[in-house]
Amino acid sequence: MMDEQYKSKQYFGDEFTEGVYFSEINPSEDTLEAAYAVDSVQDITILNFTENCLEEIGKYHFSTLQLAFVFYLKYSKSKGFSARKSKTFKNSIGGVYKQKFGKKRKNEPRLETRTGCEAQMDVKFVPETQRWQIFYFSDKHNHDLLDTQFNAMLPTIEKCQRQILCK
Repeated sequence: MMDEQYKSKQYFGDEFTEGVYFSEINPSEDTLEAAYAVDSVQDITILNFTENCLEEIGKYHFSTLQLAFVFYLKYSKSKGFSARKSKTFKNSIGGVYKQKFGKKRKNEPRLETRTGCEAQMDVKFVPETQRWQIFYFSDKHNHDLLDTQFNAMLPTIEKCQRQILCK
């Protein structure tokens, strides 16, 4: 099980990515740790990403896809980069079952705004638990990160938080 958590290179969609793939967790309610449950924006606001290691990131699970995105937005802002939704995977009836969150700089290089950065977080829906779980995480950057004193200049997550709270 631990071997699956170490760095590996696997094919995902149309590209090779390098990062940590978290092993399939036994999808029963008792295997999900309550300490890593994210059920509201307030749960995200109390997180301190400077203390979280890579193995801890993989333990988080979310009640909604939107909360998973807010989680990655807060993580990215705390590290000095901005994020976006990347790829969405849908089943035959149109329901989303997997989502990739990436960097705003990930696409093809274009002047100085895109660098092809590989940092991303992928989540998938686990029907047995009715939760979204992180199954891939990469913090590999090919550019300098913004100094923390300038993080306020990054796009805010307030709009996304307001949308979730209004639902």
